[in-house]
Amino acid sequence: MLSIPFSTGDVHGGFSEGRGAIHVDGDELVIEVQVKVFGMFDRGAQTFRFELTDLEEVRHKRNPFRDKVTIRTRPMGLIADVPGATEGALPLLFKRRHRAQVDALLDRLDLWLT
Repeated sequence: MLSIPFSTGDVHGGFSEGRGAIHVDGDELVIEVQVKVFGMFDRGAQTFRFELTDLEEVRHKRNPFRDKVTIRTRPMGLIADVPGATEGALPLLFKRRHRAQVDALLDRLDLWLT
């Protein structure tokens, strides 16, 4: 499956923004994130891998300009180290042009949640 670019919105109380890519590799969800501090300084990219069986919930909201996918894991602590994660949930924002890829990703994840 192809990687889908996303942004995480506010990181570090709004002083930073995370951008990255997400894809499914076998039975793992792979999230790669790079954080930009003050919009200028890049921190190194980090890769996070989660077993698809660790997913508890995947929520999807669509509006005319972007899609928002929120991922929760079981236990909550698994996703806590990913930049942008709060209270055991990781909200990911996708541009509208990636909507078909997001739908394909959600179909793959729904198979594991049921």
